[in-house]
Amino acid sequence: MPGPAENAQAEVAPVSAALLARALDTVSEASLITDAKQNVLYANQAFEAVTGYSQEEILGRNCRILQGPGSDPETVLMMRAVLGRGETLRCEILNYRKNGTPFWNGLTISALRGAAGSITHFVSVQRDITSQKTLQEQLQFMALNDPVTGLPNRTALEQYLSQTEDTSAGLTAVGIIDLDDFKTVNDRHGHETGDVLLAKLARRLGKRTRDQDFLAHLGGDEFVVVITGLSPEDPVKELSHIAEALHDAVDTNFTLEPGVRVRAAMSMGLALWASGPNGGNAALRRADAALYRLKARKGDRDKWWHLEDRIPTGERTLAPAAGGLSPNGTLDSPIPALVQEYKSRLFDGGLVMYYQPIMDLRTHQIHCAEALTRLVLGDGTVVPAGTFLPHLNTEDTNALLRAGLDQVLGQLTAWDGLGYRLNVSVNLSPSTLLNPDCTRWVATALNRYNFPPERLTFELLETSKADDEAQQRGIHELLELGVGLALDDLGSGHSTLRRLTALPFKTVKIDRQLLHQFSSSPVKTMTFLSSMVSMGQDMGWAMVAEGLENADLTEAVRILGIPYGQGFHLAKPMPGDNIPDWITKNSQQENTDLITTYAGALAYHWQFTRLKTPHTHTLQSCPLTPFLTKHAKNGVIQGLHGELHSGRSHYAPASEELLQWMVNNVTDGQRNKPILPFRQPALLGRPPW
Repeated sequence: MPGPAENAQAEVAPVSAALLARALDTVSEASLITDAKQNVLYANQAFEAVTGYSQEEILGRNCRILQGPGSDPETVLMMRAVLGRGETLRCEILNYRKNGTPFWNGLTISALRGAAGSITHFVSVQRDITSQKTLQEQLQFMALNDPVTGLPNRTALEQYLSQTEDTSAGLTAVGIIDLDDFKTVNDRHGHETGDVLLAKLARRLGKRTRDQDFLAHLGGDEFVVVITGLSPEDPVKELSHIAEALHDAVDTNFTLEPGVRVRAAMSMGLALWASGPNGGNAALRRADAALYRLKARKGDRDKWWHLEDRIPTGERTLAPAAGGLSPNGTLDSPIPALVQEYKSRLFDGGLVMYYQPIMDLRTHQIHCAEALTRLVLGDGTVVPAGTFLPHLNTEDTNALLRAGLDQVLGQLTAWDGLGYRLNVSVNLSPSTLLNPDCTRWVATALNRYNFPPERLTFELLETSKADDEAQQRGIHELLELGVGLALDDLGSGHSTLRRLTALPFKTVKIDRQLLHQFSSSPVKTMTFLSSMVSMGQDMGWAMVAEGLENADLTEAVRILGIPYGQGFHLAKPMPGDNIPDWITKNSQQENTDLITTYAGALAYHWQFTRLKTPHTHTLQSCPLTPFLTKHAKNGVIQGLHGELHSGRSHYAPASEELLQWMVNNVTDGQRNKPILPFRQPALLGRPPW
């Protein structure tokens, strides 16, 4: 029998080079071993899969062959310096495959040292992180850009205004541009056509702004232009020339789709500021007030823009009519009478909370309800929050939370008494979150109604300063009470990856504007949504799709795996007393296996095309079969679909053709576009049938 010494010797026997090579070849990440001069001695099979270079082609060469015109020179210099010191390198760099196509390389290189301490070899692990970088860049772009127009959004505008306060020379003007009668276009031609109008107007306005000016889209039909470097001596004259150039954007009719031409008109409210903290945001509010006054006399005005009469600029007041600055103290612009009426009525019996159900798209049962602020005037007119909220100051907003929360908890208690146990979400303003009494207000309300905090969620309304330490403290104090936290409007431009991962959100809501891109850019939209579904599953978020206003979009997001939905197609906002009857009438569970729309068919098929796999199930049991039988009468599309269930290996061309047919039926009203004859297998690179 072998003795203990022999067993010990067997345990420490060195691993052979052949065994090590075989082991590394099973690793999914690309691995290299180089000598001290970084010439390749070994490359595993995954390296060839990632880069296209075989082991024979890379042996003896330096990995600098992967670098190219897009490789960051500073990163290259940093790599050489770190490796020269013998330290472990971790970095991301744009590299190039053998065929010239780029990929992002997540790179780790470690030095091996001999007995004397000198470097003898380097070992590297390389990962293709292109998809992760693409998603990160897309989210970063979306964080600061509007999805409909591609222009900077509100967050980017606030950042720009903050920077302008520190760097601008001369006067700065902020203008809010509003399209006249935009609602008519949406009502007559649909929201998708309205989005086309906004995108075309954005391009025209962009061509007519000066290089030093800033153009943003706030959502809806509102644009903002920031005009810098105006002379204090005669700013009105300069603004007149700039406004005239901007108005050229609507001098020509817009062709929105074949046979649809519309003529648009604009209104713009302007405000000026010279210096001072928060001057940009104050000017934005005053420009909005000027726009209100201009729109109020829409039928009786001599020009399309209006500059407010008196504009505060720090400790100075600018009187445009006088052509200069006047040290007369600070005087804010007057609030329109209608806005004053709204504010008075809001806190004198006019506040009413409406509730919009959020549905479980898998079961068609109510998941929870979002509480929405409404103002009911004396004559019964219901005014939406977007009309009066922008004109509330911080004190008003704090009072609104307290009054609204009291109504919400009272309503939930009443529903409980009727046997309807619902959870609810309430919007929370960042300014209220900054108030040190915010948590106390919430705790007091919960105690007054003896209400379980876990049934209450606050939807965080973001600003560029939403990560302030004071707000972070306020958030964690609320979480300690046991309430939930939701991120509102993911994709609107207010959200960042850091914010998504830094706070313990239990719900993430995808912005309606992002979803409304589906009809114009379905594949791009589905790619983002699928990524968010995966992230939501990993992070434990309840993902909610907002703005589901038709059956097509609702079916598509359900098929893509988003569990919850909110929008007019599912339920409109309604008074609390209406909710129980609504639940009773809408309690029937729908068949979620059926595909009934082109958008749903596209969402289903795209998932297979994306992963380069044929359809599962048999042709007879495939969910697409009934839909295609009804909507594809000429047999060409059924032939493509049959290919995906045929068991043949060369199905990819048929999959792509079917995808394109579905995209055509979803985008730009191309439903009647002719279908090309089905190409024979021999022409598709497949053997004949």
